[in-house]
Amino acid sequence: MINPASLLNLKRCFGLFRTNHPKAIQFAEAVAGKITEGSIVEINVQFPDGTKSKANIKVNSSDIELIRELRKAVGK
Repeated sequence: MINPASLLNLKRCFGLFRTNHPKAIQFAEAVAGKITEGSIVEINVQFPDGTKSKANIKVNSSDIELIRELRKAVGK
């Protein structure tokens, strides 16, 4: 069972993330409905020291279900 206090904290943290990074949220909202099975999602990170790290996933049907559930949870 999920701890209600943890959910409230998660909501607060997500609200702060939305405020700090509105372009990231706009991007996620724009592509969320377009991601289909077989899409490739890639993440690139550049650290303060200049090193970089990259990873990607090939989206499968269970990933699509997760996206749907997350969108329902946040009312989108």
